[in-house]
Amino acid sequence: MPSSKGSVRPLTTGEPLPPRQEVPARHYRFFATGIGFIALLVLPTLDQWLGLSAGFKSTEKRLLAPFPAFEFPHVRTFISQFGTYYKENFGWRNALFYQYSHWKFGVLGVSPLPEKVVLGKNGWFFPGNSHNMVVNQYRGLKPLSTATLDSISTRLVGYQQELAKQGTKLYVLVAPDSYTIYPENVPDYLKTRKSPSNFDLLKQHLAQHTTIPLVDVREKLRAAKTINVTYCQTDTHWNDFGSLIASMGLAERVRQDFPQMPQPQLAGYRIRPKAGSPGDLVFLLALNREIQDSVNYQIDPPAPLRIKKLESTPNPETNLPTERFVTANTQSPKLFLLGDSFSYTMNQFVPSYFREMYVVRSPRLNLSQVKAERPDVLVIEIVERNIDMLTAL
Repeated sequence: MPSSKGSVRPLTTGEPLPPRQEVPARHYRFFATGIGFIALLVLPTLDQWLGLSAGFKSTEKRLLAPFPAFEFPHVRTFISQFGTYYKENFGWRNALFYQYSHWKFGVLGVSPLPEKVVLGKNGWFFPGNSHNMVVNQYRGLKPLSTATLDSISTRLVGYQQELAKQGTKLYVLVAPDSYTIYPENVPDYLKTRKSPSNFDLLKQHLAQHTTIPLVDVREKLRAAKTINVTYCQTDTHWNDFGSLIASMGLAERVRQDFPQMPQPQLAGYRIRPKAGSPGDLVFLLALNREIQDSVNYQIDPPAPLRIKKLESTPNPETNLPTERFVTANTQSPKLFLLGDSFSYTMNQFVPSYFREMYVVRSPRLNLSQVKAERPDVLVIEIVERNIDMLTAL
């Protein structure tokens, strides 16, 4: 029942506050909410104009969508392209990802981007399934089909026959994934099947159906890791010591056919540990300021194996230059190396064993280019997880 005029009704538990106290509180909340909403709308645009978060650089190794051009009457196309542009370029985007990544990794202890980076044991990082389904390959869930192996063999044999007409001998070097060399650091939840790896399937298929030499440096790298670390802990690649071991393994195999090449001997190199640096995997997670490899190596070759770089041409296709090296070993063969990013650190060592090395980083073989160079040896280097891409070489 309503109280009579002039009387004071006592407050009881659960009753709302009197209107004179409730209205200002709501007013302030609405005001603060409005200010916050406006800030959310305005701050990203201000950041794009003023560069307020310029200190947070993008860690994505790709070109972000550019601002689209408006071509009347294609309005819908412009709207779609602008949406893509804004998602990839809105203000504070990099700063927000930086905070998100540190919270996921530092607080929850999980990978902020599990499809791109897998957190391993003992401070190791491994590439995730966005790298050509490498996790599924490691687990034996994506074996190469017989049709794919046949296609690879057919393509390589075709190149082998074509190259033989000008006296060039073909080799294939498969750079092992870090999963293959350091399985003890792979997280326990990634169980593997007891089945041959794609590397083993290719090696067996080429041995049964072709005469193409496949250079397998897995055992050399496994043995060498008892001496020094051979792969980057925060990167997808081998480190300089692993690159040296693989380079010597390649030289040893080619030397079986060209005995005039220098004998690879690890004892001739001066190897000193040095501080490691952050690798591509921690860059992807924006953790490159806090995490880096525990060690890398400064490696100096013996004097007779010194090399000289003659040219370096930018290659927009892979952002890794096309290069030419020469040595004083005039009796050694000339090498044409078609490689991927694993071949980059091999520049320090492989040219030492050849008269000349011309290296191109590309997923495709340009026979006209090879014929113009007229090498004695052509090596196709490809990382283990991308073996299936040999079908489109």
